Amino acid sequence: MKKIILLSTFFVLGYMSINAQTGVDVAKASLAAKHEAADTADGWHKGGTIAVNLTEAGQNDYWSQVKGGNTNAFGIKGIVDYHFNKKQGKVNWLNSFRGRYGASSSSAYVPATPTTPATTTKIPFLKNDDYLNLTSILGKQFHKNWSYAAFFSLESQFDHFLNPGYIKLGPSFLYKPNNHFNLILSPLMGNMITKITPSYKNISAFGVDSAKTVAFGLGAFAQATADYDLCKGINYKSVATVYSNYFQNPGNVVLDWSNLFTLTVNKYLGATLSFNLRYNDLEVTHLQTQHGIGIGFNYKL
Repeated sequence: MKKIILLSTFFVLGYMSINAQTGVDVAKASLAAKHEAADTADGWHKGGTIAVNLTEAGQNDYWSQVKGGNTNAFGIKGIVDYHFNKKQGKVNWLNSFRGRYGASSSSAYVPATPTTPATTTKIPFLKNDDYLNLTSILGKQFHKNWSYAAFFSLESQFDHFLNPGYIKLGPSFLYKPNNHFNLILSPLMGNMITKITPSYKNISAFGVDSAKTVAFGLGAFAQATADYDLCKGINYKSVATVYSNYFQNPGNVVLDWSNLFTLTVNKYLGATLSFNLRYNDLEVTHLQTQHGIGIGFNYKL
């Protein structure tokens, strides 16, 4: 009798487990279907992050006498990363704005020498990040996930706008399997480089000859954009571009890769971690890297 009761209990628990798992699978499938429907639904799809992060550290002169280093350091950095895309039937219009601006200040303790007293040297605010990018892609689907597209982007900085400036315009192919990833491929991308600041007029810089303000190029271009929630409260955004000018050192590929991790604590508080990599031999013949970690105001748009 006990064996029958035990077996019956196992059967009941097994049946309940199977049904519970089936319920979970159905829920997961339903959630995936909702995400897929959202990805393919007509209308606007908007989102992004705006963050203002602060960094601060300090110590008095007596601490500096033993430990050395800066007595005080303060930094502030603003980040905006926003996309506003529209889908209408087979037409996709993808737009994004990315901007960063940061500055920092510090003071350093200079110990005394036999001939000079100890002093504290103040370093004023200096810019440590300055970037803006506006991108617009208009595509019409011709095959599943693939579209003919027109691509436009403007890249520069807030200070000394368009010095340098990089403006790209041309036909392309757009691969967009969902709202979280897209790839642009173009064999004929026009590229215009500008230097409009008067002090740069009579020098060659950024690939623009002296006495000129604009240089034109034509080449191959690719851009990959990924935007994923890694888990609850953590988003990862990556944009990588490569460009090769057919008529000016085509082997010297221009590379730009930006990475932004956004950690959300609540509606207004969070943290950002950014790492950016760039290579452009028309600017400097070395790999450029830039990174930042900040905590402060963080609002998910």
